[in-house]
Amino acid sequence: MSTNDEDEKVGYRKPPKKSRFKPGQSGNPRGRRKRVDNIGLAILAELKQPITVRENGQEQVLTKADAIAKTIVAGALAKNARILQVLMSLVPDQFRIPENSLPAAATSVSAEEAEILERFVARRLGSLAAGQNQSEPPMTPVQTGPADEGRKQ
Repeated sequence: MSTNDEDEKVGYRKPPKKSRFKPGQSGNPRGRRKRVDNIGLAILAELKQPITVRENGQEQVLTKADAIAKTIVAGALAKNARILQVLMSLVPDQFRIPENSLPAAATSVSAEEAEILERFVARRLGSLAAGQNQSEPPMTPVQTGPADEGRKQ
């Protein structure tokens, strides 16, 4: 066999001669595809842009997100109900009342109150077990449909 025959063999890891990369040619001449921007990334990029804001007669350089935050808080302080709702939805944890801040009297039960509650529950359970619920009258069936007499059987 000659060297030409060896070059023309096609098989595993041996593509045809005409489709092989030429010396100096890149494996991907067009390069990687460009990333497609979505609206969320575009908005985030825009919110990071700096902007000059005049506050109390002085100019400040803030990001657009910071300027929006200041505007929302100022509107809420001005008692704008819609802006206050927006603020409360953006930072719900700041407006929630912590459970440990409730007064102790509302959360604790004295020994005397516990005894009263136990007696009430025992009395209530006893009357339910005996079928004697004096606080509520017995239920009576109520006819809601047409009378049964007129129907053929």
